[in-house]
Amino acid sequence: MSDARTQPLEIRPLMISRILEVDWADGHTSRVSFERLRVECPCAECKGHSPAEAKTITGKEDVSISDVQPVGNYAIQMHFSDGHNTGIFTWEYLRFLDEEGAGA
Repeated sequence: MSDARTQPLEIRPLMISRILEVDWADGHTSRVSFERLRVECPCAECKGHSPAEAKTITGKEDVSISDVQPVGNYAIQMHFSDGHNTGIFTWEYLRFLDEEGAGA
């Protein structure tokens, strides 16, 4: 059974504002900056295999998204302008980044 909170209807990378918008089935629209997506990339290269291995990613204020590819029915893979493209962003993680960032 699908959760409307984590079921995307449309995903839009807005190139000028450098924001990824996601319309969810529950009526919410997430807005997450390209910089935040790159800095919070969930791949092992960035996050490590344990919290002790995680890297602090900086200097990504001007990063863009050059491509977005679906990964099954559960995620997307983004290709960033700095050449990084190994992160798999699940629907749950994208929604978490929006909600966690709103309180920051």
